[in-house]
This record gives sequence, structure tokens and C-alpha cells, in this order.
Amino acid sequence: MDIYLIRHGECCNVSIAFFDTEKNTMDPPLTEKGMRQAAKLADRCKGIGFDRIVSSDLSRARQTAEQLKIASSCDLSIDPSFREIDMGDIHTKPWEDYPELYAKWRLHLEDLPYPNGENGEDVWNRCRIQLARLLETQYKKIAIVCHGGTIRSILCGVLGIPQHKRFYLGFPLENCSITMIRYGESEKKFYLHTLNDFLHLHDL
Repeated sequence: MDIYLIRHGECCNVSIAFFDTEKNTMDPPLTEKGMRQAAKLADRCKGIGFDRIVSSDLSRARQTAEQLKIASSCDLSIDPSFREIDMGDIHTKPWEDYPELYAKWRLHLEDLPYPNGENGEDVWNRCRIQLARLLETQYKKIAIVCHGGTIRSILCGVLGIPQHKRFYLGFPLENCSITMIRYGESEKKFYLHTLNDFLHLHDL
């Protein structure tokens, strides 16, 4: 099975206006440029032949996935398991309020959580359950439209890399980039085939 991990398009700058109290997280929509990126992505993926598209429930991922669905003519399902990492208090408070934690966090020497939020292992633990379910299907090619932090945590999880190393995978992962992992059925292992491919966005 080939799993295409796709980051959403460019979104509006995060501000308190986009904080969704029901989801308890920031939920900004795509910008006009983000929509153009999503259209370029969809055109790039036309020939892949996805069997299924799965999207995070956050607006920027859903809007990107909807463009992909139009071009791919396959079913789209929404799954909050693939949301971006929960930044906890950092959604509404500055890092300056947590000087000691920030001093440790920014070194990326351990998998520290955001204050009252998640760490990389938390993200992987919620994603791995859904990945396992997808592997039980007969699908051959699946697109998962989600977020940079989520993709990094998934990569660390499937490749056995410590989660604090995820920050070195892409600097950063580009909007609407494609990262593809392949699951070898006989070996029961994942292989990384493509990382942060954004050639389709060269003229934007």
C-alpha cells in the first residue's frame, strides 16, 4: 500500500479569531494562495489513482482535500485523528509565559509536550490506530491530507525514529507537499519513498 501524506495549503495567519471552541484548537481557512496551491496539487495527483482520500477535520486540510477529491474522483472521509498537534496553551498564550519549558523545548532533545497540549508521541498514538485500520483494507493508494507536525510524527512512528527528531524532517514541510510511504505487505514494514516533494508549486 502506498500512503501519500499531504500537507494542507497555505492558511490564514493564526489569530484568536480562528480559535474553534468546539474543537479546542485554531482552525484558520486557506488563503487565496493556499487554494491555488491545492489546485496545483490536485492537477499533479490526477494520474496517481487514489482509492481513498482521508482528511483531518480542520478547515485548511478539508479545503485542500476537497480539491484533491474533485480531481481524483474517489471518496473522501474526515478523520479528526489526523489533526495537527495540539499546542495547548500556546494557542492563546505566548511562549514567554513558559520560559523554562520553552528553553528546553526549543533544543528538541526530548519529546516535550506543549504546555497542556500534546507531544509527538501523543500524535503518533492517535494516528497509528487509524493507519492500522487503513492497512486492513484492500486499498492500494491512499492520500491523507493533514498537517506538517502530524506528518513528521507519523514518519517518526513508522520508521522507528525518536519523536524529538521530527523537527529535522523538512525545514519545514512545504504547504501542499507530498510525502509518500510504502507499506511492504510481506515484510510488514514501512519505507519512505518521497519526502517533501513540492515540484508542482514551482511557479507559485
